[in-house]
Amino acid sequence: MTGMHAHSMLWHYLWLAPRVLQVVIFTVMVRRKLYREFPIFFAYTIYEAFLGVLFFLLDHSESVSPHQYWQAFWVGFIGSIALRFGLIWEIFSHVFRLYPALWEFGKMVFRWSAMLLVLVAVAVAVYSPAPDGPRIQTGVYVMDRTISMIQVGLLLFLFLFSSYFGLSWKSYVFGIAAGLGIYASVQLATSSIWMQNGEYSPTDAFNFTIMATFHCCVLIWLFYLVSKEPVRRTIGQIPHTDLETWDRELARLLNQ
Repeated sequence: MTGMHAHSMLWHYLWLAPRVLQVVIFTVMVRRKLYREFPIFFAYTIYEAFLGVLFFLLDHSESVSPHQYWQAFWVGFIGSIALRFGLIWEIFSHVFRLYPALWEFGKMVFRWSAMLLVLVAVAVAVYSPAPDGPRIQTGVYVMDRTISMIQVGLLLFLFLFSSYFGLSWKSYVFGIAAGLGIYASVQLATSSIWMQNGEYSPTDAFNFTIMATFHCCVLIWLFYLVSKEPVRRTIGQIPHTDLETWDRELARLLNQ
């Protein structure tokens, strides 16, 4: 990262290029009517593209103070958190949609897993060293770290069990989940490093790492969405993962 600094040509590229690619994703999803299948991801794409351009303009406006910028960032960050949680829920619904009883069971597992991960994440955030500084910015870093941990944990659960549900690595769901998981993992790792180092503001190297990672994740989403999705195989035909039997048994237990 030597020689890289904020407001350089590379910095401008990494900020704006993903937004342009998200407009392309938006266009592809409209043309293929994928917004019907992934409405939350569609909303997340629009929201992040809009937010990225808005923050870029605010950052370059002399009439906007740093305090005003971070206030806007905080509001936008809360909306991003809500959409990212909704996106995880949407991914899980696609995984379980062929098995109604398993989906009911999956929702219960999802809720308990989320509650457990929230407790673990909050404990880590509370007992980890946090830098001194304005409450808003410090709160953003701590919350971002907590949310990233929750996302990584829930998506790890998805990857561990996705093969049992007939999801190909070429499927749209897998691609969306992969991009989200990679970005959350890098956010968690980088925020952990700068907090352990006692730094209040992340260095240019960390900023470039996050921006470059998001760029790569948007490219992953675009690659998957422009590719042809394979037909989802029927898992019930595989002897050692008879999920259709599990689905029937769970339905019977849930109806008792």
